Amino acid sequence: MYEKLNTLLILLCRTISTRKLYFSKHPKVKQLSIDFIEKHRDFCKEAKIDKLFIGIIDDTLVFEGKNLVGPSIVGRQLIRFAERLHCGGFSFNDKTTVDEFQALLDIASDLNESTESLKLSRQLLEQKNIHNIDIAQRYMGPSGPMTRDQQSVWHGQDSGDFLHSPTLIYQALFDTVAQAYGDVAGGNDIDIDSTRSVSEYMLHFTRSHFSDLMQHVHYPDFDSYTVGHSVRVASLCVFLAHSFKWPEESLLAIGTAGLLHDIGKSKVADDILYKPGALNSEEYETIMEHPRIGAEILLGQKNTTPLDIAAAWGHHIRADGSGYPSQPEWAVRHPFTSLLQICDAFEALTAVRPYKPILTPHMAYSIMLTDKGGFHPSLLASFIGAIGLYPPGNRVEISNGSRGIVTAVGPILDRPKVRITHDREGTQLPPEDQFDLNLAEADNRSLYVEELLFTSQRED
Repeated sequence: MYEKLNTLLILLCRTISTRKLYFSKHPKVKQLSIDFIEKHRDFCKEAKIDKLFIGIIDDTLVFEGKNLVGPSIVGRQLIRFAERLHCGGFSFNDKTTVDEFQALLDIASDLNESTESLKLSRQLLEQKNIHNIDIAQRYMGPSGPMTRDQQSVWHGQDSGDFLHSPTLIYQALFDTVAQAYGDVAGGNDIDIDSTRSVSEYMLHFTRSHFSDLMQHVHYPDFDSYTVGHSVRVASLCVFLAHSFKWPEESLLAIGTAGLLHDIGKSKVADDILYKPGALNSEEYETIMEHPRIGAEILLGQKNTTPLDIAAAWGHHIRADGSGYPSQPEWAVRHPFTSLLQICDAFEALTAVRPYKPILTPHMAYSIMLTDKGGFHPSLLASFIGAIGLYPPGNRVEISNGSRGIVTAVGPILDRPKVRITHDREGTQLPPEDQFDLNLAEADNRSLYVEELLFTSQRED
């Protein structure tokens, strides 16, 4: 039951994040709302309850006395929303409608300042015709010492299992970037500390599960690529910095900077960001302003670092000093910014975008290597060596007809390690029958990667 609850809460948090990016009646918001209500009703029916109450205690989501550690990580926007409403949790009964849920999303997106009391918050819900979603009083523990049983009810069982869930980590990363964009659009401060905290989770995860995370950061929807781009660039930066054996504090810093490097795009109109065709000169000048705008935004925030600001400012400045914005000749680039620029360009070239087809890593490397003065030469060479021709997380077809997921780069760029997930007939193997194939081993010299499978060819 808790696995289904986690999935439901991840969907709830994802919908809140999406609503902050798009208008109320956007098809994506509508579909996610429908999905949430359907899954909520199914969960209530299976759990034999007529309402789902999710409590919030000490910044942690709680269900039936148990702390939901993983969902609490991705549920920061829900927790912040509860704080603005002066409430201690949300109750969705089995008669909650899609319209009521979308009205709650509107409040979550538009309410930039706290109400004066829980009473006024409840009146706000009534004004929006929300009758099947209730907000609860904040939890007040009993006076005096708590018994062990009382403590176990409210503090639950903390677990580190969330670190092994790429879905939770990805949603936490996506949610953090979406929240930052929403904060800037609403004139609020960015929660830099929260961003740094999520970057730390990403750091721990990418050390051993980078390929799993990379499977979750492909974004087939054109209008989600701006946020997804930042997540993927940050993930690449942390993975590369780790492979270069940079110190842990550097990995944490570059992860945070990567998540926020494109924050200036929050001030660029959607019709320019998502334009399917080529930009005209005026539109291109507008998009070229986003590094400067991003740096200015971060300069005005608390707890930002010089690297955060430098990454926003300099990720479109080339190794030879050209690019945009213009900089004085005496300026010296930090290696972190040079690495982020490489990751940013590689991700843009190999991703699906509304204005360009997807390119293979080999094609991207060809463009980057022939761009004289574009990239730091030794960092680019190290990047290619660490990512290979078939980057971890990508699906590939092997020459014998089997298919799998690249898990690691081998000593030879075109001979990676692959976890075989489908047999030669295309049948998906159960998890216990999947196996690792190292194409660099002598026993496998007759096999090779036949094809890189792009997003449209991937299985869910």
